Amino acid sequence: MDRRLVLPIVLLVSAPGVAQSLRRTPVVQVVERVRPAVVNLTARQVVTVRPRSIFDDLFPEFAPPGQRVMSQSLGSGVLISPGGLIVTNEHVIKGAAEIKVRYADGKEDEAEVIGSDADADLALLRVPAKGRSHLPVAEQDDSMIGETVIAIGNPLGLESTVTVGVLSARDRTVTSPSTRRVYTDFLQTDASINPGNSGGALVDLDGRLIGINTAIIGDAQGIGFAIPAKRVRRVVNDLLRYGQVQAAWLGVFVRSRGEGRRGGGAGVEVVEVFPGSPAAAAGLKRGAVLLAGGGRSLSSRDDYATLLAQLAPGDRVTLQVGESGQTREITVRATRPPEDVGEQVLLRFVGIKLVERGKSVVVSRVVQGSPAAEAGLAAGDVVLQVNGERVGSIAEIDRIVGRGYTRSSLLLAIQRGAYAYQLPFPLSS
Repeated sequence: MDRRLVLPIVLLVSAPGVAQSLRRTPVVQVVERVRPAVVNLTARQVVTVRPRSIFDDLFPEFAPPGQRVMSQSLGSGVLISPGGLIVTNEHVIKGAAEIKVRYADGKEDEAEVIGSDADADLALLRVPAKGRSHLPVAEQDDSMIGETVIAIGNPLGLESTVTVGVLSARDRTVTSPSTRRVYTDFLQTDASINPGNSGGALVDLDGRLIGINTAIIGDAQGIGFAIPAKRVRRVVNDLLRYGQVQAAWLGVFVRSRGEGRRGGGAGVEVVEVFPGSPAAAAGLKRGAVLLAGGGRSLSSRDDYATLLAQLAPGDRVTLQVGESGQTREITVRATRPPEDVGEQVLLRFVGIKLVERGKSVVVSRVVQGSPAAEAGLAAGDVVLQVNGERVGSIAEIDRIVGRGYTRSSLLLAIQRGAYAYQLPFPLSS
């Protein structure tokens, strides 16, 4: 009796066909398909090295010359089309004079930059490697917390490294330690993501690209982040069509409930509705509370910024509005920000009017009782920078504000005589 029981067990364990099938797990099968589509990137830059100060930033024409040296950074990228399109992080290729692409089979190509967006930390490249393996970008935003995910990239220069974990969370708000930019919709995973993984693939067990990895917190242990596929598709489509990401405009400025006061609650409070905007046309008014947008609840200004980041001009979004003790739904069609959005925002939230004089932007009037008046601004002050970018025309201010009007504040660098000042102004008052 005992021999009859033992014999089948021995045969089962020693059968080579059965043992092989047990080893080829779903993870192995996905990696075999996906790995050739993940590439290694080497970006070479010519940089000027010199001591930095705020004086150098505000008055670069007087800064001493620095030493020009060649540097390079390593990262990863993902082929997303048979035509040779590659998605990676913007910070991987920022300022690159040359970008080399190395495939899993060891061959190399040089890439050209189609476009990039620093706010989304995404860049789109093209290589002449048509017909190579590519990954489908997930069409549905249906990733499940706890499902198995696989990260593939070039961490610390170790090519085609594979790590496995689970999807730990969605819609994470993370602040970059280096740029201080706030990202509000990241995927979180415990699959190891290290420097060099940036721009690599995060895929599910169907072999779909669900995110672009980014090593945003260098000393994290078991905490990695990825830019979700929904934002990747939106940015890629805009870069291909326009060369830059098109901001979506509803004409609504909000603040988290309880911001600047006691108390709180669900939703975000509307603090400004611009006349003639899509929200104004839909009947939205100041003081209303936005409870949800696009089928997702809103509990902070970051949630609202995420909603706008996922919209393109022309998209329709349904907002759940709480007003006068009642709840209703409105549908709003996003447009592009108005051409003079910077001037409007500076007038409404800061309290200054601007005029161009030569290649400078000058304050022509300060509204009495405004934040600008309280900060001591006066006619004749020169606007040097907006949100850290140097400006020489009102059109440049409109462009910068139109791209970043969902920020919590506007940072202005103001020159008066021989002195320069950095002044923040909230966009939620």
